[in-house]
Amino acid sequence: MKKLAAIGALGLMASCLYGQGLNTGGQTKNDWEEINFEFNSSILSDGYPSLLRLADLLTQHRDYRVKVTGHTDYVGSAPYNDKLALRRAEAVKAFLVRYGASADQLTTAGDGKRSPEVDNRTKEGRFMNRRVILAVMDGQGKLIKEGGISDILGSGALQDLMKKQQECCDAILKRLDRLDDILAALKALQGDNDRLKGELADLRNQHNMLRDQVAGLPKPLSEQQTQNIAHTEAQGAVDEAQRRNKKFSLLGLNIGPTFGPSRSGDFTFSGRGQFFSPFGGDGTHAVQAQGEYMYYPGRKEGQFDIGLVNRWGNVQAGGFASVKWLDLGQYKNGGSLGQGAFLVDYLFNGGRVGGFITRGFKNYAVLNSVTLAPGAFLQTYARVVNQQGVNFLFNTWGDAYIQGDLAYLQLREVHKARPGANLTLVQPVTDHVAFTVGGAYNESLTSAPGSGELKVGLQVGNYIHPKEYAKVTTPVPMDVPRIRYEIGTRRVGASPPTADAGPNQLGVPAGTITLNGSGSSDPLGETLTFNWVQIAGPSVAITNATSAIATFTAVAGTTYSFRLTVKNTDNLSASATTTVSTATPAQVRILQFSANPALIQPGQSSTLTWVVENATSVTINPGPGSVDAHSGSVSVTPTATTTYTLAATGPGGTVNATVTVQVGAPQPGNPQIIRFEANPVSIAPGQSSTLSWTTTGAATVTITGVGSVTLNGSTTVTPAQTTTYTLTATSSDNHSVSAPVTVIVAPANIPQILTFVANPQTIDAGQSSQLCWQVSGANSIQIDPGVGSNLNANDCATVKPSVTTTYTLTATNAQGTIKANVTVNVGAVRITSFTANPVTTTAAGDPSILSWTTENASSVVLIGAEIGPQSNVPLNGSFTVHPITNSTYTLTAYGPGGQTVSVTISVFVR
Repeated sequence: MKKLAAIGALGLMASCLYGQGLNTGGQTKNDWEEINFEFNSSILSDGYPSLLRLADLLTQHRDYRVKVTGHTDYVGSAPYNDKLALRRAEAVKAFLVRYGASADQLTTAGDGKRSPEVDNRTKEGRFMNRRVILAVMDGQGKLIKEGGISDILGSGALQDLMKKQQECCDAILKRLDRLDDILAALKALQGDNDRLKGELADLRNQHNMLRDQVAGLPKPLSEQQTQNIAHTEAQGAVDEAQRRNKKFSLLGLNIGPTFGPSRSGDFTFSGRGQFFSPFGGDGTHAVQAQGEYMYYPGRKEGQFDIGLVNRWGNVQAGGFASVKWLDLGQYKNGGSLGQGAFLVDYLFNGGRVGGFITRGFKNYAVLNSVTLAPGAFLQTYARVVNQQGVNFLFNTWGDAYIQGDLAYLQLREVHKARPGANLTLVQPVTDHVAFTVGGAYNESLTSAPGSGELKVGLQVGNYIHPKEYAKVTTPVPMDVPRIRYEIGTRRVGASPPTADAGPNQLGVPAGTITLNGSGSSDPLGETLTFNWVQIAGPSVAITNATSAIATFTAVAGTTYSFRLTVKNTDNLSASATTTVSTATPAQVRILQFSANPALIQPGQSSTLTWVVENATSVTINPGPGSVDAHSGSVSVTPTATTTYTLAATGPGGTVNATVTVQVGAPQPGNPQIIRFEANPVSIAPGQSSTLSWTTTGAATVTITGVGSVTLNGSTTVTPAQTTTYTLTATSSDNHSVSAPVTVIVAPANIPQILTFVANPQTIDAGQSSQLCWQVSGANSIQIDPGVGSNLNANDCATVKPSVTTTYTLTATNAQGTIKANVTVNVGAVRITSFTANPVTTTAAGDPSILSWTTENASSVVLIGAEIGPQSNVPLNGSFTVHPITNSTYTLTAYGPGGQTVSVTISVFVR
């Protein structure tokens, strides 16, 4: 029985000991929950329940340690992500400390973007990688997971005790096998049993103590409590983000008198608006945008500034871009200027002090331009003044403050430096309204005399008070410098000078000859340099060849030609020539003998012109016979081609010269009407229309109801009723062509076409012209061809015709229709080349070939002293001339729209 009782007692004890092991194998042993974060944020918004359980565990076990490691996604640089990861770990640590954990139980680290948990290529993956990982260890350094209670309490001690009890029971059983020793064993066992009872009682006490501790642990948070804590933390995070990124805006109006010798008007008015918005997770960055309008009598300005501001502790810096529009009433144009500014401020409780520097990136705005000469203009412009200086803002009393700046202004137009200053006192009357009073000197327009203004105004909006500058971590609005500018003038472009080598000196006595270029001039009044060069005749030495007046020694009976080249300070030049011929005593010379024209039709006349020196008698045969011995002209009418011979007789003998008058077969006339139009084509009673026309090949032009008119021109008619005018162009042989145009006289209440013009009226192919019109009283306006219908009453349209095109404007209302025409000529007439070969002939009467090419011409006329006007020449061709003396030839090209262009060249005779 005793043996059985002992075995039963040991079994009961073993059962009790097994019960003391607290098997919790049913609990799940998971890692602690990862805490996730929003993009570029270290504000805690996730994992509150898990963090609350961990905080409670750390409160119960002060020997536990936790490593908090922050991670990021792959966006951004590695240094920035390392700092962001560490800020996330610090946010989790702060939460655990707030709810009971000790700061020395927690260590933080930031692993940046080096250890992504999943692929970063998806939005969800990047969210999972923005995390904080928790590693919890007990006092022995063993990793504790968010699992069963056995991980927390441990079972090693209980297992060791159970092993000892098993060994004890094995020993008792061996002893029971020896019956003769039972009694002795039972006695010994009694002592062991008493000891085991004591140990068992100790184990029960420990078990009860452990149960009481478990029962005394705080109860898990309810769902509502967890939600309340999460809501409180999230709201706090939102409030913190809003506090760090609070936006500010201001609006202000000012008015006051001006002073100083260069002021614009007697008063000024200005309005200003400013927007300031911090951004970023820590709110240390901000964008600042502002605009200002300033009005002075005769001057208006508008400026816009935008830039970024960053703050580091008590220091902030910003970079800004500014643009300003100017409109000065005394000039024709407005203009814009651009400036970049860099500012640095030191912030303290009560204000800020700092410095700034500005440089222009759009330095000039042309306000006015006056033509001085072809290709040269006098411009008036505004120029940005670069600045450097200091600014400040100090709290004075209450919420009032005074702010201002002082700048060094380097003027370039007058080569003087000037100061610039602003000073304003702001006195708030409510949280959002303040009165301002201040003054400025050289605030915007800067000049040597200087100007200023005094202003009072009203300011509304919200802002950071200066006494809070050092308390906040966000940047504060910066004082962006206004664009200051000065007015200057400059000459743009250049114009060539005019060269004048003086008149030809023909038949002068031999000896010292003076070449006088004093008549040369420059349209801009620039200083000229002179250079005389001999281009024909026996070589001579020119004295003072680089002066306006030069001399040389001429021998008798010789012809010399000289070229004078003048050059201005813009390095533009022009040339002119002059000829000097010296007399030979008793030597007869025929200086000129020409026929003009040299080609005539039967029945027409030609004029023979001559200039002779040292002759006592002159005869022309056949025909005129004896004529003036020095110079003259006579008309001849040969019936066939005739060569006339001039014989000049003097003491030195007789000299002959010939000229041929060619009589060609009669050519039929070919008159053409290039253009005949009325503008407008519809008028009201009592109004006028302009008839304009261009013809070619005509000798006379008439218009019915008007009479004889010029070959090309315009005239005004005022018909009482609708009238058709017919233009008739007639050649010299009575060939004629006609063209009609009708002017419609409509009731007075029809529409009125006030203006319909093309600018420019002549263009090259591929270029464009602008049609502009002004119409009154019309319900519908249409322009054909191709411009469109339902047009505005006062507008312009760009056209690009490939050929010469006449555009018709039709204006209509309920009472009738009126029309007007305008023609855009395509292809400006040009003379692309006009040359003489040779330029200098070896003797009087020797041939020289004039050659030319033109573009867009309808006809060409060549004019010279001995050939007269030659109109039957090709648009591109040549003509042979036989000059007796230095001669000038002019080629004129006529375009289909009546436009002309001329070029002149000279042929010299040795």
